Amino acid sequence: MLRSGLPTSCRPGNAAMLLVWLMVSVYGCDAATDTVAPQPQLDVAPQASYTAIRGDPDAIMDLVDAATAAWTAKDADAYAAIYAENIQVVSPVGSLLSGRDVFRAQHVFLFSGPFAGSTQTITVRDIAFLTGTIALVAQDVTLTGYVALPPGLPSMNGVVRTRVTWVVVKRGRTWEIAFQQMTPQLF
Repeated sequence: MLRSGLPTSCRPGNAAMLLVWLMVSVYGCDAATDTVAPQPQLDVAPQASYTAIRGDPDAIMDLVDAATAAWTAKDADAYAAIYAENIQVVSPVGSLLSGRDVFRAQHVFLFSGPFAGSTQTITVRDIAFLTGTIALVAQDVTLTGYVALPPGLPSMNGVVRTRVTWVVVKRGRTWEIAFQQMTPQLF
């Protein structure tokens, strides 16, 4: 019996069965040789077209500039201000920070201690607008000049490199960071 196009025997964790079903569905099966036989290709014009989603990359770059300026000034209030009230942050060591107030408090500590003399450099690799009001921002971030690092955060020659992904959301006329994932780059 089929449900939503998948055999009922396909359950989570049964990847092999799903792969076989997909191969048979796509290519067909030759019963005489018990092998998968390629099906003829049909010349059919596409029925849907892709329209690029447009957004405002300058507004996203304004967030990057604000983050850089706040980090340089070691201003935890300004740094937290570009993040949503209900921000979720996955740190480079895997811990989860929830909420702007917790995020701000973390940076008050960092800016007055381990990262007091640090420099953060953000290089935006890509901005992908999912809608006109939601975008993914892929970045390479380097941190130098720190006094100490959290246990487990790799560095080489005094440089910490992370891949950072933001989910940014436009609420009213303001863009803010709703989610941040930081993944350390291993050298």
